[in-house]
Amino acid sequence: MDTKPTLKENRLVAWLVLAAAVLVGVLGIGTAKVRGVADVALDYYRQNMAADFTARETAAQTLLGIAGQELGEADAKVQTAAAALAESQAAGSPGEKYAAGTKLETAVGIVYNALPQAARDPQKSAAQLAWSEFVSRTDILSHSMEQYNTYAQAAEKTLKGFPASLLAKLAGVEIQAMA
Repeated sequence: MDTKPTLKENRLVAWLVLAAAVLVGVLGIGTAKVRGVADVALDYYRQNMAADFTARETAAQTLLGIAGQELGEADAKVQTAAAALAESQAAGSPGEKYAAGTKLETAVGIVYNALPQAARDPQKSAAQLAWSEFVSRTDILSHSMEQYNTYAQAAEKTLKGFPASLLAKLAGVEIQAMA
C-alpha cells in the first residue's frame, strides 16, 4: 500500500505554508513600519523632553519640601501640589506627562506664591533657585512641545489610514499630540 500524500494534499500544505508566510511577513514588516512611524515622535520626546520633565519634577519636589517646612505638610495647597507631583511622576506617555505637568505647574505656582516672602524672595534662596529651575524647565518644555506635536500629528495622520490603523492596534502602537 502506497502512503505517499497525493498531489492535492501537497498543494494544500503548500498553500497553507505560503499563506502563513505572507501573513507573518505582512504583519511583521507592517508592524515594524508602524512602530517606526510612531518612534519618530517618541524618540524626540525621549531625547529632548523626558529629562526636562524629570528636572522640573525634581525642582517641584524641592519646593514642596520647603513648603512643607514653611506652610506645614498638612496644608491643602502643599497636599494638592504633592498629589500633582505624584501624578506627573507616574505618567507614562508624553500626553499623560503633559496633562499631569499642566496640573503640576498650576499647583506648584500656588504653593510658591503662598510661601512667606522671607523664604522665596532672597537671591539664591533654596526656594527661589528651585522656582527658577521649575520655570526654566517649563519654558523649555513649552518650546519643545511644538516640535513633538508636529511629529505626533504626522504619525497620527499616517496611522489613521488602512491598513496602518489595524497594524497599529495589533502592535499596540498609540501616539497622541500634546494639547
